[in-house]
Amino acid sequence: MKSSPRRSWSFRFLRHAQLVLGLLISPGVLFAQEHEHDEDHDHLHFSHPLITESPTPDTKVRLDYVVLWVNEVPEFRDHLVRIEGEYAFTHALSLAIVAPYEFRTEPSSERANGLGDLELSLKFASLRYGEQGVLLGGGLSAGVPTGSDQKQIGSSHIVELEPFVDAGYKRNKLELVGFARLSSTFNRRTGEEAERTLAFDFSTLYHLHPKLEGLMELTTSRSLVGTDAGVPQTFLAPGVKLYPFPNPQLMFGASLLLGTGAINDVKAISLSAFYHF
Repeated sequence: MKSSPRRSWSFRFLRHAQLVLGLLISPGVLFAQEHEHDEDHDHLHFSHPLITESPTPDTKVRLDYVVLWVNEVPEFRDHLVRIEGEYAFTHALSLAIVAPYEFRTEPSSERANGLGDLELSLKFASLRYGEQGVLLGGGLSAGVPTGSDQKQIGSSHIVELEPFVDAGYKRNKLELVGFARLSSTFNRRTGEEAERTLAFDFSTLYHLHPKLEGLMELTTSRSLVGTDAGVPQTFLAPGVKLYPFPNPQLMFGASLLLGTGAINDVKAISLSAFYHF
């Protein structure tokens, strides 16, 4: 039987994703990247926040584990395992792929698990004001429908596009980062409402010690259409990052996400591991 155009496209996408991830861990690429860094030490680089994205194009592998719960619904648990691979073509441009896998327990004792929507992100940073400690940039993220409508984990057909702009400021031991994101959904089916969300992310990071960083982050979003339009969903997230080994390229982090306002009964813990090449 002849394959559908959508299935053929999906196979091509997965093959391309595997190729990019293969490049990320290829010894030849790692050597070239390390050699490039050895020759250029004067570019502006930000330590990666935990909740907010970094404005710096990086070459890294990241693993996250997030557990979310609602105080008023003790039977509800949402566990998310997420792996990210990012490759910096230059100090100004990178491409990232994020693959999430979700485990969810509902109050009715129903359980669901599965792969969510893959995310592709192209990130650009301007080095023009690097000497002043300022990094300006932006990019585009795309949510690829590799999830399941039946399980309500991601989607099997909706495509999400999210352009963003960002800015970072670094002075001595202090780093400030801000992002503005606007996401919209496409390829909706008949009867499905449009989704358009505006979000802002902020991070303050301070180098407390060569092996310890403290963070205070905030992420807030609000729907621009539909019945929930205008209602903000905001999390505060204190956190720490640790460099426990002599190799500073390997680091670990932990954040506590605290919902505020309309979602003050929502809490989450996020654990992360990074390896920067």
